[in-house]
Parts: sequence; structure tokens; C-alpha cells
Amino acid sequence: MGDAMAADQREDVDDRGAGHCVFCARAALSGILAETEHFILLADHAPLVEGHLLIVPRQHVACYGALPPAFEADFLAAKRRAGEFLRARYREPIFFEHGVFRQTVFHAHLHAIPFGAVRFGVRVLATEHGRPVGALDDVRGWYAERGHYFYIEEPGDDGEGIHAGVFPPEEGRYFHVLGMVRASADRLEGFRPAPERRLAGQAKVRALMEAWRMHADA
Repeated sequence: MGDAMAADQREDVDDRGAGHCVFCARAALSGILAETEHFILLADHAPLVEGHLLIVPRQHVACYGALPPAFEADFLAAKRRAGEFLRARYREPIFFEHGVFRQTVFHAHLHAIPFGAVRFGVRVLATEHGRPVGALDDVRGWYAERGHYFYIEEPGDDGEGIHAGVFPPEEGRYFHVLGMVRASADRLEGFRPAPERRLAGQAKVRALMEAWRMHADA
């Protein structure tokens, strides 16, 4: 993807603006777990499994590749807090971001989903088909150079931290990764399409909010 195409993609997304964004309507949000100066931790209202939550910037940005560097320390603290909670109350999480590609809400949001010790082979996939990620600067670099992407992060093997990668907006690769995500959900609680999850997910949202409250009070 050339630089002109990448710039056109970013402009198209930014033109959507914050005026019609559900994540920018703070007073209308439900399922808020915690807030920081720059981020909101929010229960996903179509959860793949119980514990599925989102990390959402307060500022309207297209994706985490566009996140201002000044927000990074607050973001990492929020992500660490979400991970510690999910490991304590549910299972080890994966993190996933559409990065504009196939987004349904055009505002950056990082999914944290407690699947446990899954092995998607992200390190190999990223080396062969995308780019390994060691820090948020790697995602920013991809977005600046190439525009749209999707991102996935899985727990590393014991003692190896995390395995993360950013991938080009290619549907074949995207649906390969998405298939592994769906299979993980199916293994734990049975996979349902999003409309069904929205209808049936309120009990899981309530359970997540109660688990968060109990964890915060512990």
C-alpha cells in the first residue's frame, strides 16, 4: 500500500468525525468499569465470553496507531490494570484491535478477551505476513507508513512475555485470525454471532461489572 493510499485511508476515517460516535457520547455510555485521565475501561456489550472488555480513548482517534504519544503511559497503565483483573478473575487475556479495518465503531478500541493460554502462533504469522510488535511505536509506524491494519496479541510461552503482531488489511489473513478467535470463544462458551451476543450478553455484562467491583474492593 503506497503512502498516498495510506493518507487517503486516514483522511476518510477522520472525516467521520466525533459528532456521531457512540464512544464520544460519554454520558450515554453504560457498562463503565473504570476511567483514567485519557481512557475508559468498558464492558463489551456483545461479549465473546464473559469478561470481554474494551479499552477506549476519551479523545476521538481512529485507531491506536493514531494515539498521541503523550497518552501512552496512561494507556499502558490501563492495559496492565485490565490484564491483571482478567488474570485474577477470569483467565489470561488476548488483546485485539481492528485498526480501522472492518471496524463497526470508528473510534479506537482495544478488545481484551480472557481466553486463557491460547496459542495462535502470532509470532510466526507476524514474521511471515505482517510485522512483529514490541511497543506501541511499532503500531504507530505501520499506520503512518501503510494505513489500515489489524492487531493481535497473545500471551507468550512461560518467561517469554507477549507475542504481538500487526497485519495488513487482507481479508484472507484477517478471517484466518478471526477464525481462531471465534474457535477460542466456542471452546469456552459457544460462539454466537454479534446480534445474538448483544441480545444475550447483558447477564455477562452484569457479571463482569460485579467481578470488577469485587476485585476493586479486595
